[in-house]
Amino acid sequence: MGIDAYQLSTLVTHADAGRLNHQVAMSFFFRRMPTNRNFVIFAGLRQVLEHAAQMAFDPGDLAALDNHPMVGKVLRTRGVLKTALEKMKGFVGEIDAVPEGTLVYADTALDSSGVPVQIAGAPLRIYTPMIQVRTDMMRAKLIETPWLGYINYLSMVASKAARIVLAAKGKPVLEFGARRAHPAAAVDAAYAAYIAGTTASSNVAATRKWGVPSIGTMDHFAIQASEQIGRPPSETEGEFFTNFTKVFPASSTLLVDTYDTDRGIQSAVSATQGRLNGIRIDSNVTPATIARARAILRKMNASDVKVFVSDGLDEQRVSELSQLADGFGVGENITCSPDNATGIGAVAKLVVNGYGKVTMKFAKGSGKATLPGELQVYRFPKYDLVTLGSEIPPSGGKPLLEPVWRGAKAVGYVPTIDETREFVSQQLSLLPESVRSLNHNDRPRVLIASDGLITEIKRLVEEARIA
Repeated sequence: MGIDAYQLSTLVTHADAGRLNHQVAMSFFFRRMPTNRNFVIFAGLRQVLEHAAQMAFDPGDLAALDNHPMVGKVLRTRGVLKTALEKMKGFVGEIDAVPEGTLVYADTALDSSGVPVQIAGAPLRIYTPMIQVRTDMMRAKLIETPWLGYINYLSMVASKAARIVLAAKGKPVLEFGARRAHPAAAVDAAYAAYIAGTTASSNVAATRKWGVPSIGTMDHFAIQASEQIGRPPSETEGEFFTNFTKVFPASSTLLVDTYDTDRGIQSAVSATQGRLNGIRIDSNVTPATIARARAILRKMNASDVKVFVSDGLDEQRVSELSQLADGFGVGENITCSPDNATGIGAVAKLVVNGYGKVTMKFAKGSGKATLPGELQVYRFPKYDLVTLGSEIPPSGGKPLLEPVWRGAKAVGYVPTIDETREFVSQQLSLLPESVRSLNHNDRPRVLIASDGLITEIKRLVEEARIA
């Protein structure tokens, strides 16, 4: 089911008030840029649409609800909601979204004159709505938690992976983080990292589901499993290198740090007569370590052998090593993104209720106010303009929100994963170098609120007497 209990408890109340079939509009967005992020790559739309097509309660789900200590009895005695849950087969409504892989932002708003907007004595925060939904009350409540899970996690992974890819300065980055994530999440993480620019993943399941190239070298387990009583490990290590290269003559990258890195490099070259593609160092990776590895390879007439590194790398270390190594394997610092491990802060809020009332959350003094109504965002070369959806489109701007679902099915062209990857790459290439930098502290993107949007916010503030 993947929903929160309060969504069911509030649905019961709405059902009692006759609002279950109310048509509402809601928006998915984030209010602030995550720490150390100059941009966010929106990811998860494919997963959202897949969920939309399949959302339903099977008999086991319904039985679990019947036995729920908080809502079970209430559901059993209120047939309207229970019947609606039983009959629900897929999402019905309208979904508009920015294209998968779009760079999205949040910041304080400027008006059309470039002046910061103040509402009720506080700066107005503005953002790119990533998904806008129009549907019945029941479905609106039931999609919130799973869709936020997809958007938060995949956008987090894609944004982190892009930073690492940028830090690598054109060198390949392989995503190796499956063992640091839930197996199901790891498949989607491989997808998110790939559209952000990683070359491949270690996760074979991601190849099957999403078409992400999967690749691997070897592990310490394999080398240790070759040890034999009465024989030195250096000898059995070299023997494994020989056998592995016989099996994979065109793609053998040998892991050389199981026992002693310098000796492992020498053994890898000797055991294969220099016919290996590369070596991988996974321990104590430093500029000095790589320089020493290069020196050993040169001395053994194997200068063409590539040096790949792993060892808990993040974007700062990748940047430090970008001119020295030939490629990078990055694990938990992509799939777990420890500097922003709670996603991108995406939330979902009601913007038009079932009575046709445009609504916004104020949360006075908290900085958690939302924008009202259905919106559109127009991208210009140097700024984004956020408007009410009903406003006349400005000339020269590209509207970002576009239809992706109408009625009971997805609509429009769905780009391939490689087309999305190229789309991300093109956007990143157009960013100013200051924004591509890992240490950017300025406003990454100017966000302008339209006059109509500002007027509507002021109207709602006055209506609620927020001052």
